[in-house]
Amino acid sequence: MIVKDMLELSVVICTHNPKLEFLKRTIDAIRHQSLNVEKWEFLIIDNGSKQPLENNLDIRWHPLGRLLKEEKVGLTQARIRAIMESKGGYILFVDDDNCLDLKYLEIALNTMNNNPLLGMLGAGRILPDYEAAPPSEAEDFMIMLALRNETRSYFSNDINWSRAIPFGAGMVIRRHLALDYVGSLKEREHAKKLGRAGSKLLSGEDVDMALHACDKQYLVGVIPELKLTHIIPKSRLETGYLVRLAAGHAFSHYILGRMWGYRQDYPENRVLKKMRYFNNWLKSRGLSRLIFMAEHQAVEEARTAWNKSVAAK
Repeated sequence: MIVKDMLELSVVICTHNPKLEFLKRTIDAIRHQSLNVEKWEFLIIDNGSKQPLENNLDIRWHPLGRLLKEEKVGLTQARIRAIMESKGGYILFVDDDNCLDLKYLEIALNTMNNNPLLGMLGAGRILPDYEAAPPSEAEDFMIMLALRNETRSYFSNDINWSRAIPFGAGMVIRRHLALDYVGSLKEREHAKKLGRAGSKLLSGEDVDMALHACDKQYLVGVIPELKLTHIIPKSRLETGYLVRLAAGHAFSHYILGRMWGYRQDYPENRVLKKMRYFNNWLKSRGLSRLIFMAEHQAVEEARTAWNKSVAAK
């Protein structure tokens, strides 16, 4: 008999209008994990999908498998629901296009148990499984798709962007830190707006959660022993998607920098600013130029939004 209140780990998939073929691969990789099923529960949060998932998925193989609906669309909202519903001492988030390596849960749980100062841990190796080969001009921008291939571990508790910050895919956090993070959102309006919501390609909610852990004097880190495969459909390699994604990242990370104080704006000569922009524009071509322009515009929009919110206070 499994006792819910003694569970070590909650494994969570938050999903919105998923490609069922990819999601089923994700679930299958979770089903075949080496960690004894009695140590963890499995939650799927159906985040306002147009076609409800309950009739398309079978998770009866897990004795503590649950499929829950969260109608308020947004990754942050879905994760809040997962945190409040979960029972494990640690919460591990898996994207709906991730395939965890066989020992992923086992390694994550052991690493967290053996390092009491570690608040959040992520995959050091997130490797692609492309549905179609990426165009040559897009190769330098594949990191935007949350790919990484670290050869060593990184740990930090610096409230800043660093290589030790886990990506959302496969990240695990201590439950009490996750609950504390949810509580903090009541006082941080900008933080609530981070993360994807429908077609909006914002991000940064993972970084925000990691920096919250650092603020509570915990380490965050990534280790190469944690490995997963990220399934990437050909639609995410299209120019339009990559440009929108770059803009979403730029907007989100400007807001993050202002919230956490590692990014400051200083008075700048407008003529010099325009000259620098034009010089950088001249140096870029094709996709690189489109992304540069989109990022620049997104930062300006984020700056305006931030300044308006400060003025409103």
